[in-house]
Amino acid sequence: PAELDLLLRRADATDDEQALRIVLHTLQQMAHGGLYDQLGGGFCRYSVDEVWDIPHFEKMLYDNGLLLGLYSDAWQSSGDPLFARIVEQTAAWVLREMQSPDGGYYSSLDADSEHEEGKFYVWQRDEIRQLLSGDEYALIAAYYGLDRPANFEHHAWNLRVSASLAEIARRLTLSEDQASALLVSAQKKLFAAREQRIRPGRDEKILGAWNGLMISGMARAARVFDRPGWLDSAQQAMDFVRYTLWRDGKLLATYKDGKAHLN
Repeated sequence: PAELDLLLRRADATDDEQALRIVLHTLQQMAHGGLYDQLGGGFCRYSVDEVWDIPHFEKMLYDNGLLLGLYSDAWQSSGDPLFARIVEQTAAWVLREMQSPDGGYYSSLDADSEHEEGKFYVWQRDEIRQLLSGDEYALIAAYYGLDRPANFEHHAWNLRVSASLAEIARRLTLSEDQASALLVSAQKKLFAAREQRIRPGRDEKILGAWNGLMISGMARAARVFDRPGWLDSAQQAMDFVRYTLWRDGKLLATYKDGKAHLN
């Protein structure tokens, strides 16, 4: 994210069209690829293949804090609605799964559940077909690459955007509004079904440095998109840092189970 942020700032300061093109293209591909949780929002830690189909499924607070701010800035530079959607979904994931009742942000979600990496996130094609209507499945299969060979260890699918919605709408003789409505309804059904699975573990340490990155990203997104709820989330985390991690003029590094310690 730091390199992309630098390029975006250079593009803004010097009208460097190549720098802007590099940033926007990279962020679009990250958002469409397997790095991004297409149903629940948020980015996984890194990709393990050259086409960004399969991530290491761990989700880290620090990556997503940096990317919230970066995607907000990229939306300001481009107006691309994809970037606004990524910010919306990622912020929703943070509020839903990563903020403690005390206000601080947790550190990460594990890659594994039931002793298998990615099990929470990947799908069998027939499982998806049974959850959706025929029209929803026809669209989702093309959109998320279910009409292609399994991309996860030759036996399952990690969802990634494999064709544009406009292209699929033409292929299925739908209007773009009809295609969009089918996509949203299918995503809701798949997300609801996935929520019933055994979840990955969560590292509930609250780290001062990583909270700083998420507070910054969340506050940035709140300002860009005028979202009071996101600002409130950032403020809650800032209050936690100020009143729990700040002791005797020093900022402590970590908190868990009622204990804050380490300079």
